[in-house]
Amino acid sequence: MSTFRLLTVSACTSLCLWASVATAQEPQALASPPLPPPQLPPSPLAPPPAPTPPRGPSDLELRAIGQSPVSIQMADGALLSCQIMTSDPTTLVLRLSSTGQIISVPRAQVLQITVQQQYAPPPADAEPVMPLSTTRKRHFGMALSIVPGLALDLDVGMFRAFANLGIVLPLATSGEFLPISMGAGVGIPLSKSRPTLKLDVMGYVTILVDAKDHSYSYGGSNYKLDPVVNNVSAGVGLGLHYTWQNGLTLGGMVPILGYAAYLNDFVGTDSTASIGQRSALFYLASAASLPLFYLGYRF
Repeated sequence: MSTFRLLTVSACTSLCLWASVATAQEPQALASPPLPPPQLPPSPLAPPPAPTPPRGPSDLELRAIGQSPVSIQMADGALLSCQIMTSDPTTLVLRLSSTGQIISVPRAQVLQITVQQQYAPPPADAEPVMPLSTTRKRHFGMALSIVPGLALDLDVGMFRAFANLGIVLPLATSGEFLPISMGAGVGIPLSKSRPTLKLDVMGYVTILVDAKDHSYSYGGSNYKLDPVVNNVSAGVGLGLHYTWQNGLTLGGMVPILGYAAYLNDFVGTDSTASIGQRSALFYLASAASLPLFYLGYRF
């Protein structure tokens, strides 16, 4: 009996000891997690949050700008006058307008892009205008004319004047007949891009001189040579001339309408000449004395 009690007491003591050891070794994972600290509202005196750094222009903006001249405001305060040559998501490649240098800048540092005013090209059908300030003013000209002769002319603004001495008749007649013409009028510019291309409207006079007219003395057979004017004609002519910047001038003139006002011994006497004869002599004198075509130099 005592032995049974002893065994019972030993068993109870072992169970109590085992239970206390098992309780002491319980895992910490079953314990409740700690509560997070409470979130306090921001203080009104706290500094504002830092601004978001700039991201630069969008791809759509860069496509719209193309390679137009622009001014770029950088984040560091620099102002670049340039052209945008190409770009990638992080970099812009620029060509500086002042030096032509190619540089790269961070795309995120670009604050503003302003397109500069460009020169608008004229329409395709517009006539180019030559600046008059770069064209030298040339007025007095000397030229060789056809029918062969020597021509002098003056071109000042819209005023035109000329004088021409034919040399065909003097050569063919051994210097007996000298055809001379002179006149004045207006030169009308025909083109804004070529202000020295002008239409000439001229009034002129032609004179035919007989340099070897025989004048006999009274009471004898002696005679002397006295220059005599045989034909004086007046009329209107049209011409066209152009002067290059180097001074070369090219032009011509034709008779339009006129009349032989004075005849010495061409058709009997001056009083008997008909209107048809006078008109024909006007055109003949013009053909012999006018600068129908001339090429020369204007000073």
